[in-house]
Amino acid sequence: MKTKAVIGLDISSQTSEVAVMTDRQLVDHFKITNDAIGFQSLVSTIQKFAQIPAIIFEATGVYSRRLKALLDDHGYRYTQLNPLLAKMQMDRLHPNKTDSNDARRLAETEFQLNRPQTDVQAPVYAQLKDLHRFYQAAHER
Repeated sequence: MKTKAVIGLDISSQTSEVAVMTDRQLVDHFKITNDAIGFQSLVSTIQKFAQIPAIIFEATGVYSRRLKALLDDHGYRYTQLNPLLAKMQMDRLHPNKTDSNDARRLAETEFQLNRPQTDVQAPVYAQLKDLHRFYQAAHER
């Protein structure tokens, strides 16, 4: 039987909670800073596995962009969830929600849901999306 590993991340402005699970068992849980030092710790954790684990996190606007860029730069596949969808999935499967457990709950629910990985877009599309938002905001007045 093949071992499945999952890394769930709960991202905030300065730090991220990281939960590492193997075959539904929590094997590590720690906090990283959202900077080069913290991200190197995350990369080191990912590299400990023979196969790259499933990586799951919520899209938290500008806060998750740095993590997404890191994963893209290293060629790691991941699942980036819409926060509302993530909340609905976690509430349905684990109704006792606390923020301190979000990373773990994202990882746990991956064993049940097997979410599809996020398609990686060329950076120009993210830039166009940002420019469009800026244009819309400038012309709403």
